Amino acid sequence: MSSPGRFRARSAALAVVAAVAPVAVLGAAPAAAAGPTVVTSTSYAVIGELVGVSGSGWSPVGQTVQIQLCGRNAIDLSNDCDQTNQYSAAIRAGGIFYGSLTVRPPPTPCPCVFLVTAAGSFDGVKVPITIAGAPSAPLPAATPPGPPVRLSPKIEAPVSVSSWFGGPKDATLVLTVTNTSGIALNEPALSVTVGRGGTPTGFVAGRQLAPLPAGASRTLRIPVRIPLFTFGAYTVRSTVATGQGAVAADTPVRTYPWGLFAVGVLLVALVLLAVVRRLRRRVAAGDAGPGTGAAPSEAGGGSGTAPVAEPPASAPEASTTVP
Repeated sequence: MSSPGRFRARSAALAVVAAVAPVAVLGAAPAAAAGPTVVTSTSYAVIGELVGVSGSGWSPVGQTVQIQLCGRNAIDLSNDCDQTNQYSAAIRAGGIFYGSLTVRPPPTPCPCVFLVTAAGSFDGVKVPITIAGAPSAPLPAATPPGPPVRLSPKIEAPVSVSSWFGGPKDATLVLTVTNTSGIALNEPALSVTVGRGGTPTGFVAGRQLAPLPAGASRTLRIPVRIPLFTFGAYTVRSTVATGQGAVAADTPVRTYPWGLFAVGVLLVALVLLAVVRRLRRRVAAGDAGPGTGAAPSEAGGGSGTAPVAEPPASAPEASTTVP
């Protein structure tokens, strides 16, 4: 149970916030279109002091905001904040809220900030504060954030007889999406295109994915059709867009109408075979033509008919008379 002194201190802080909030709201009115704002009752505090925190331009009315005191400039958001020392304030009409928080050393060294976030949101508004006696350390060098998701695509393309003869090639894109952002991704958007070169423009599919928790993976299977009478390498591009940015991955797929090549080679072979046969017939006809037969007979006046040789006369048989 709070002591009367502590109750009076908190009431005094809230009174201060209520007094300065209208002035802060009026001063921030020109920038209201840029987003919600937060002001504190002081920029310097000691441990144990009650500091008032107010804001304007917040929505929706009736929702709550969470006020936390964080070290390391809240680089890792709530991971740098004192989770045991929080204050929840309701957003009132006009988008304003009032609250207060007792200063305690945060779990990480200063520079310290008040971090105000709306319920269900990971983005917040930071207000610097100097805390007397709190440990401090230089901030780490800023590093660019990594991609929010990791894509692992591959193509499954079974052998197709129709594609061998120039028909369309049906394949399946197997895409594994892994959330590497550290926060849940609400309804990331997927688009798949196919075409030649590094900028495929042929639309294949587009859909809204279910929410993906931090660290979770999901495998999708998307049918992909390579157009009719295609030849060579094509690119299938998968793109997943999230609130943290978009990530794309390209997967090559190759299609060659080998059946048409085989038919072409066969037709060329048949034409060459016909030409060779025709040449052979011409050579054979030339060998059997005039000038290739026997020489004409001298006695026959060059009639070209060779004389028929008569068989030699047989010798008379010797006869023997027996006296």
